[in-house]
Amino acid sequence: MSPIADPRFGAELRRLRTEARISLRALAHLVYQSKSQLHDLEAGRRQPSEDVARRLDDALGTGGRLVALARPPELPGDGADRIAFAARHPTRTDPATVDALADLLASQRRLDDVLGAAAVMPAVQANLDLVSHLAREAHDDLRGRLIDQAAQWAQFAGWLGIAAGDHGWSRHWLNQALEWTVESGHDALLGTVLSFRADLAGQTGDIGALLGVTRAALTRPGMSPGQLAYDHYQLARAYVLADDRRAAISTAVAADERAIAALEYKGEMPPWDYYRDRAFFDLEAGTTRAVLGQHEQAVELLTAGLDGLDADSASADWTGTYVCHLAGAQLAIGERDGAAESVERVRSIAARNRSGRLSALVRNLSASLDT
Repeated sequence: MSPIADPRFGAELRRLRTEARISLRALAHLVYQSKSQLHDLEAGRRQPSEDVARRLDDALGTGGRLVALARPPELPGDGADRIAFAARHPTRTDPATVDALADLLASQRRLDDVLGAAAVMPAVQANLDLVSHLAREAHDDLRGRLIDQAAQWAQFAGWLGIAAGDHGWSRHWLNQALEWTVESGHDALLGTVLSFRADLAGQTGDIGALLGVTRAALTRPGMSPGQLAYDHYQLARAYVLADDRRAAISTAVAADERAIAALEYKGEMPPWDYYRDRAFFDLEAGTTRAVLGQHEQAVELLTAGLDGLDADSASADWTGTYVCHLAGAQLAIGERDGAAESVERVRSIAARNRSGRLSALVRNLSASLDT
């Protein structure tokens, strides 16, 4: 559906009428409208037809200016062209443009798998600038959709910061995502943003926040089965760090059960859950067993998960993290040759994606291999 009259129509009509020094009553008589109808047009409570706009132009001698504002533009059908049009004319953003932004976000998520977080971050920043600007310009029902879309872009940006090891970037965008998600009322997204915020806390050594925010995420209504399973694995690992092994083991078992339920679930899934398949849950289960010190089981699960990844994900930043966990578990059970192969795989992923975070992990693993 194309946008209707330019939102500036009412203010422009009022300005032109005032400059012409003509009253609403007199102008209404000239254009065969009531005074209240023209008042509603100026206040933005009524949409002008092109015929009425033409009569107003004739009465005010404005040379077609009001017709131009009243006439819906011919919008392009292509998503990229729609987004470009919205960037030039933010007040004429329409629902199809929001759909195009959602499609673009889906493609950016998959591009992250292929190119790595560092390569994708500049484009995501630019698109976040655009969608947040569009949301600021919207003052009707479309604002809700734009705010929800902005929150999803910010959540993705927060994840990219985690993957790239840029904690400042991640914290900024996850906090912004929280603000926008509260406004949009999207509970499933709010739970996911909280989960990522907890992950970031764990990476920066804040174990209390890792525990507390993960628990908060698990209390959100409307969470997807895949997110619930992931958060249970994250909580189990947090319990290990907090020296509560009993809670960690029981939570890991619950996570396995949640993962099975997620794989059996046939309902609609949120778009950011696209990667949560059997391979992903094998990787999460294997990582959790590695943290628990159950290294043989960890090697088995991590190997199965890595073997089950599609070609696009095989060299992703997040894949490199799981390979690091595999190398550590292999070292723990004396499989030094396997560990050396895993370290080389991470080294290749780090170089390909220009990942300083993975490069640091490789250096630590290499030092362990040398001892």
